[in-house]
Amino acid sequence: MKKFSCLIQEGQGADRSQALLEEGLRRIGREAFGDDPAESEVAWTVFGRGFAWTAGEPSTSSVVIGSVPAGLPLERREPFLREICSLWERVTGCSTDEIVATAWDGPLPL
Repeated sequence: MKKFSCLIQEGQGADRSQALLEEGLRRIGREAFGDDPAESEVAWTVFGRGFAWTAGEPSTSSVVIGSVPAGLPLERREPFLREICSLWERVTGCSTDEIVATAWDGPLPL
């Protein structure tokens, strides 16, 4: 089972678009690794307003951590991460500077 862990800010685009983002992450997992979307877990952590800051201002960034097969080669890892970022930008309207995507080798410890 693939798992995604999403850390987002309350009241931001990702907070208002969780269903679309979850659907998109499951699609990305299916396309990248053949995962069954029904078995792809997506966990959400929503930080309240004022709990995350960037450069002295309330943060608008999101972090997405996706588990990948251990040792996944770079030529497969990069497209997976690009797809996550593109999804986030398209659905939330965020800029490329407001999404951090990470590919974690193996099961997520979260």
